[in-house]
Amino acid sequence: MSPEAAAAGKSVHLIPADAAIKALCFDEATQSLRPNLVLVDRHGEVVFEINELGLKGRGRDPARKLAVVWGDSVVFGVRWSWPCLIDELAPGWQFLNGGIEADPYDNILRRAVRFNREHEVALNILLLGWHPLAPAQDFADPASPASWLGRLAARLRGDAPPTSDAASSPAPEPPAPLSYPEFRNALLEFLEGVPNTVLVTMPTPLNRAIADRDLSANFARGDRDSVFGFAGDVAYSVRLQRYLFDHIGERNRIVREVAQATGKRLIDLAAAFDTEGQADFRADFFDMLHLRPRVYPHAAVLVHAAIKDLL
Repeated sequence: MSPEAAAAGKSVHLIPADAAIKALCFDEATQSLRPNLVLVDRHGEVVFEINELGLKGRGRDPARKLAVVWGDSVVFGVRWSWPCLIDELAPGWQFLNGGIEADPYDNILRRAVRFNREHEVALNILLLGWHPLAPAQDFADPASPASWLGRLAARLRGDAPPTSDAASSPAPEPPAPLSYPEFRNALLEFLEGVPNTVLVTMPTPLNRAIADRDLSANFARGDRDSVFGFAGDVAYSVRLQRYLFDHIGERNRIVREVAQATGKRLIDLAAAFDTEGQADFRADFFDMLHLRPRVYPHAAVLVHAAIKDLL
């Protein structure tokens, strides 16, 4: 542990493989991130920190107004991610990252409500991502067979459910996209209690022209600027791809409608990163769900441009 970290009561850890980061940072008891963590690479460079508030970012600067960007892995991101980059565009403000990998929307909302009760937050930016309301096992790695996405992938492949009469059970049909009334109601309830909130849609490289096509030939290995995959280690299928496209689209539709109905500010990142008509749908994404780190500055600029009159 470095003297600086020890003096601040922080623990320093060598950053593990991507799939193990959440296990290191996530506290199952509180369903939030463990505070005062510093993750470093093998050269001793700080990759990112979880500060004393349990949010990704540097320590709280009380001289600046606080904004928190809430979400799942789309917000948590790679290394420092994109929310902290808004600081450079907004003097007098500190933007902290309230993302957690594979965090279902209900826990995102719970965390944000609790944090706003305990701390003075001038602005909340809410990107609820794609994870559904989920039982405890779905807080696991989304690539795990126990997770919602893993179980859905098994359904769409036609795998038999793990029951005693599985051999005689017919393979279920893919679940139809729903109106998700519980998602809408939870969001409306949250906005009543936390009114200083801006809503954000979730971008995806999928679009109407390609959602039903086999895109596996576009998968590639490499670093974050060149790799492209599906969704973690989940087995690829066109049926699951289409379901994800419809699911994300339905979530975004509800967010847009709620923003209009409540008069809340909307940042439509889904529209800003729409790939329809682009030469390469992979350009800004390293998989079907996540932006490439090289476009984080652009995401920060887009978010700042949409809220600068509120700052």
